[in-house]
Amino acid sequence: MLSIRSTSSHREVILSQHRDEYFRVELKGFEVSAATSVWAYTDANGLNRFFQELASFSKPWQGQRSWASIEQDFSLSATCTSLGSVTFRLELHGLQGAPEEWRVEAGLVTDFGQLEQIAKNAGAFFNASGT
Repeated sequence: MLSIRSTSSHREVILSQHRDEYFRVELKGFEVSAATSVWAYTDANGLNRFFQELASFSKPWQGQRSWASIEQDFSLSATCTSLGSVTFRLELHGLQGAPEEWRVEAGLVTDFGQLEQIAKNAGAFFNASGT
């Protein structure tokens, strides 16, 4: 399991159940709850690299870094202020093209200093899968 917890609220995003080319994403807390299974295909390595890139910065960066799954059902971006406040923006999208299609967008704030541990946990999560 990979968990990213907000330092500003009770919000949390959890990646779990990584098997073969799928993993589950759950967003919960602070008045929102949504979950979906994501087909990562080869993109799981890209998401792992996304977290590793964020952790590689020795100081806050400028601009936005982002990743999206091949089917666009999960996307994640990160920005960082000069004071080291990192904002993750995530979007979950389910039942695309169906009458009950849904989309949830939310932010989650964490600290620059937590990125190294998040990347370490992401590496363990993606490398310990059933693939």
